[in-house]
Amino acid sequence: MRPQRRLLFPDPASTVVFGFDAPLHIVGLVEPHRTVSCRSRADLPFTTALLGHHQGGVRGVAVRLTPMGAHRLFGVAMHEWDVPHLDPVQLLPHALRHLPERLEAAPGWPEQCRLLDEQLGRLLGGASPRTAAEVDWAWRELKLRRGRVTVRDLAAATHCSVRHLERRFREQVGRSLGAIARILRFRAALRLRDSGLPPCLVAERCGFHDQAHYNHVFKATTGLTPTQTPAAPLNWSTRSRADSPVWEPA
Repeated sequence: MRPQRRLLFPDPASTVVFGFDAPLHIVGLVEPHRTVSCRSRADLPFTTALLGHHQGGVRGVAVRLTPMGAHRLFGVAMHEWDVPHLDPVQLLPHALRHLPERLEAAPGWPEQCRLLDEQLGRLLGGASPRTAAEVDWAWRELKLRRGRVTVRDLAAATHCSVRHLERRFREQVGRSLGAIARILRFRAALRLRDSGLPPCLVAERCGFHDQAHYNHVFKATTGLTPTQTPAAPLNWSTRSRADSPVWEPA
């Protein structure tokens, strides 16, 4: 079978993947030191594009969370996730260390979903860390404004110092406020580009200084120019994506 590959754009979500087949080879297009081969991994929001390679089919389960949800679920400060390859088993308490094997043995997605609800749901009890009000508000404001807001304005609105807000945000999100803003602006620009909007208007609507600035940010994020970057994932088949379902907690 031909090798399959998929271009992965920056994403503000945290994703935990339990893989069941051969390892995936993940190449950092802008940050080569992020290149790893693994079956399972736990990721912070990634800030630059990745290219995933695999041979044959892909089977596994992806758990997609807001970073604050991941912080609540696993109880680990999110900045501690910032390593090239974090095995999600390392985040689980001892009683749940066999969860990947149980997921693989489950007969289908409904049973896997039930297992995740049952097992991971236990981690959201009274002892799980709560999201700081200022972090929750800053996150929602960043999403609402698609990254077009300054750190100083966010800090002023939450009646916090910039230093305090940045420190709490990194603890519970794992990235800086500026990094999440850049991801959101990039994704907004990507959607407008894919809708057929001319580059000069994409730059204007997403808050870039001009088209040259937009082109520079795009290349710094993906390693490619806007015209070189495909609008759709590469040749990772529909079946490959369907074989790795995504669980999102209620």
